[in-house]
Amino acid sequence: MITPRSYTESLSKSEKIVSDKVRAYLKDPNEENVHDLRTSIRRLLTTANILPKKIRGQKESKKYLENYERLLKLNAKVRDIDIVLSKLPHHGDDPKYAKLAKQLNAKRESSIDRAKRFASSLKDERALPVHTNDLSGPQIQYRFKKTARTLTKRLKKGLRVVKQEPKNLDELHKLREDSRRLRFTLEMDDTPETSKLLPVLETWQDVLGKIRDSDIFITQFQGEKDYPKIREVLEQEKSGRNENYERFLEIAKESPSLR
Repeated sequence: MITPRSYTESLSKSEKIVSDKVRAYLKDPNEENVHDLRTSIRRLLTTANILPKKIRGQKESKKYLENYERLLKLNAKVRDIDIVLSKLPHHGDDPKYAKLAKQLNAKRESSIDRAKRFASSLKDERALPVHTNDLSGPQIQYRFKKTARTLTKRLKKGLRVVKQEPKNLDELHKLREDSRRLRFTLEMDDTPETSKLLPVLETWQDVLGKIRDSDIFITQFQGEKDYPKIREVLEQEKSGRNENYERFLEIAKESPSLR
């Protein structure tokens, strides 16, 4: 059961990880460090969402969370470019790919420069002003259960949509984000009722992540489809994307906890 003490420990741990990831990112904003930074920020924001509105609404708390939301968004384009670049080497050494890679790397550098300047201002960011004594057991349990219920309802609704509309990229992306938020939320609790759902959500994230990566790649090169080799690559990516979508439908079918 989640308690004020266990919750503040989770929050402190998340803040420490974000701080470490910001420093690693500033030292070397490579693909892995960008990914790890974004994951750590998402976990922190999810954890902070359990706080009572009175604490989240404080000026200091709002500014703290808004800063990390901004850093997350500043690195969104960087992450998309990293996904595309990671797939390019698998498609040969055609000069066209080399040219596209050069253009993408230039865009990445530009985006990284802006994001790093902002990240530098956060490396000594003070932690959220939250202490165990600020929270009561019933209060934190209520927020936890309310958040978990809300996310579960959104997952059920999103699942119905993506089953009917496999090319609805926005809904697929939301479904992945909500499954991740629910997973991060449930990880704060250690009861059997919550723990048994974690492997399901991890599997969902894995497959939905592969679909998302394919969608990013396909969108990036849709304007280049008149080039024969690009068209061939797009067809391969679309085929893999469809296979992962079918796999996800099977996995979702075998996940009665979310029905």
